[in-house]
Amino acid sequence: MITIYLARHGQTEENISRIFQGHLPGHLTEEGKQQAVELGKRLQDIPLDAILSSDLQRVIDTVRLAVGDRNLPWQTTPLLREIDWGSWTGLPLDSVDRTHLPADAETREMLYERAGKCLEYIRQHYEGKCILVVAHGLINRSLRAYLAGIPVDQLTTVPHMDNCEVVRLTME
Repeated sequence: MITIYLARHGQTEENISRIFQGHLPGHLTEEGKQQAVELGKRLQDIPLDAILSSDLQRVIDTVRLAVGDRNLPWQTTPLLREIDWGSWTGLPLDSVDRTHLPADAETREMLYERAGKCLEYIRQHYEGKCILVVAHGLINRSLRAYLAGIPVDQLTTVPHMDNCEVVRLTME
């Protein structure tokens, strides 16, 4: 069995500005930094074996603040990146017709498939471990749905995670 503590990065300037961050690095706000410190306090008594996270800067900054001086093996992976919005990246959320995804964007089906690949990677490399996984809102939703057997067309039934929210999951 694998125990996963799944968390989302701290609040970013881009969250506040309501833009499509996608694969942008992102910049934690002061509140986002404090959220990461608080996340660390919630995790301090959990005997973690390792950390797996997105390789985007907003997540790396969150992990550094949350984990502090805990000496844990830490691996980053693009499998945990947020959805790639393609040509929408960097645009305000309300500036586009969200019913027509651009052709160069990652679809929710592609994101769900990537979540499955990430969970298979975790299964192969972290058997018997308790790990912290830190990523982003939409990939976290896909990970949770995939793990629970919720089909891609029902993704919105999985609650969106708040910044620095953490949920405990298990994999058999």
